[in-house]
Amino acid sequence: MAYGSADLHAEAVYSLLSYYEVARQPVRVLIYTDTAAAFERVLGARPDVYYPTVSLAEWQAWRGSSNKVYLLKIGVLSHAAHHYPGNLLFVDTDTIWRADPAPLFAQLSQGQAVMHVSEGLLISGNVLSRKVYQHLKGIVFTVESRQYAVSSKTVLYNSGVIGLTSAMAVRLPEVVALADQLYAAYNKHMMEQLAFSLWFEEDRSVVEAAPYVLHYWNLKAARPQLTQLFTSYASQSLAAFYEKATNLNLADLHAEEMAYRQLPAWRRTLRKLTGRRWRMPDADKS
Repeated sequence: MAYGSADLHAEAVYSLLSYYEVARQPVRVLIYTDTAAAFERVLGARPDVYYPTVSLAEWQAWRGSSNKVYLLKIGVLSHAAHHYPGNLLFVDTDTIWRADPAPLFAQLSQGQAVMHVSEGLLISGNVLSRKVYQHLKGIVFTVESRQYAVSSKTVLYNSGVIGLTSAMAVRLPEVVALADQLYAAYNKHMMEQLAFSLWFEEDRSVVEAAPYVLHYWNLKAARPQLTQLFTSYASQSLAAFYEKATNLNLADLHAEEMAYRQLPAWRRTLRKLTGRRWRMPDADKS
């Protein structure tokens, strides 16, 4: 899904090109976007790439009663399940494929769900996770006669990748309803991923997609460089754009920034005060 910011175009195309590098079997690729023409100019006519038509009213409705952009992916999955039934794998734009995802599709066929990676128990996660746990513990959320509650055993999964079958997707409105309740109880961005985590936790195991795809969600600072490369190279040569984007070493930068992010607060503060906070390296001008 590349909706809104033009910076997402570069991420989406790079993600797609990385997929083509590792995939061994053809799949149908659905690009949900409000600017299909921009992608078609760069990618050209590809029989495996589709641009589903979505109205402005649908985009807005998918934001739920909480009016959150994070809920759009649920609308995308529901739409895809209805119009393109089968095994569905939603992938954020800020991703890089590292291995053929065929095993993920096989596990979907067996009834398992897919999310990007476990972020651990909510009760002992990062500062925000612990705040969410403290705020929501003991509250029961009811959706379609089903009850959901945050407990000391609740595991939070990153939703940069979400996989399910179209048969499972029939119940996705429950995730929207649960997320809306969670946002109403504690208005934090991560409620969408918590809603998916609670929903999947109820009756099926979750398979992690992390061995197959990197999600560099923490590198928003890389977008200007990636967009510049996209603008300079993609319309002339996708191969050149892919090579230049790969040379940014986003996987290494993702790991470096995560290591910095996980430092004790006092060490991060000290590094900021001494001018040694983590920064995106300057672009290579060569």
